[in-house]
Amino acid sequence: MYTTIITPRVSETDGVGHINNTVLPAWFEAGRAELFRLFNPTDSFEDWPMIVKTYTVTFDHEIRYGADVTVECAVSRIGGTSVRLAERIVQDGTVCATGEVVYVLVGGDRRPMAIPAEIRSELERHLIEENHD
Repeated sequence: MYTTIITPRVSETDGVGHINNTVLPAWFEAGRAELFRLFNPTDSFEDWPMIVKTYTVTFDHEIRYGADVTVECAVSRIGGTSVRLAERIVQDGTVCATGEVVYVLVGGDRRPMAIPAEIRSELERHLIEENHD
């Protein structure tokens, strides 16, 4: 599982004192940085190889300003050309949100391509049996 610590910013807080719901997709994406480097070690946008196919977020508990959150990202399925990730955001031991995203690996022609064996092997190290809700 990949983990990333995020310190909420004042600007991410909404009018009722919670972290705004529009912030969580960006936090989940930040939690995928290490995984992105598997597919694109240079972080170059010129030939970015991963395209989002589907994305969901479920809000389970409020997130507040003033306490760090941990973004957890695990691999829940590896397909021929795609990978499904199970994600969650935890604050003070409470699961506050869960997410799922499916990425498709594409080549220079922007068509799906097979996940290379060396990347597949690394993804398998982070594979979970079930969603970690």
